[in-house]
Amino acid sequence: MKNSTNTLKISWLSLAFMIAIIDNVVKQVIMHNIILKETYQLTSFLNLFYCHNYGIAFSFLSDGNKWQHWLFIIITIIIIITLLVSMYYSNNVNNMIYISYTFIIGGALGNLFDRFYHGFVVDFIDFHIQKFHFATFNIADCFIFIGLIFFVLNEC
Repeated sequence: MKNSTNTLKISWLSLAFMIAIIDNVVKQVIMHNIILKETYQLTSFLNLFYCHNYGIAFSFLSDGNKWQHWLFIIITIIIIITLLVSMYYSNNVNNMIYISYTFIIGGALGNLFDRFYHGFVVDFIDFHIQKFHFATFNIADCFIFIGLIFFVLNEC
């Protein structure tokens, strides 16, 4: 039984890596085909808007200081390691917790790659209602957000 549990955990980790890879492939397409800070309307509520995020979620703390850049990298690595250790030692049979960990790890890896490789995170999804624009984000952010929702729902 332990062997099948480990195989399942490896499958979840494989999915996390796939999320990170897909996120980074899409970001590469955006970076090579969209002009920085130009808006491309897709629908009445959705734009592509390629920008560089030097901060964390919703561009918080994005003034570009070097110490913040490294702090975000260290925090992200700590979160990923914590989730990996929790996943490894968990005997939980509830898939919801594995899905949440997988989505968070995959998204975190995607954004971590950006921070290491580019020095910023590539954001490009711009939802808006008329002139009110929500923060610009990316696919990795979506997976982190959904993973957090699953985590909270699992704990309720």
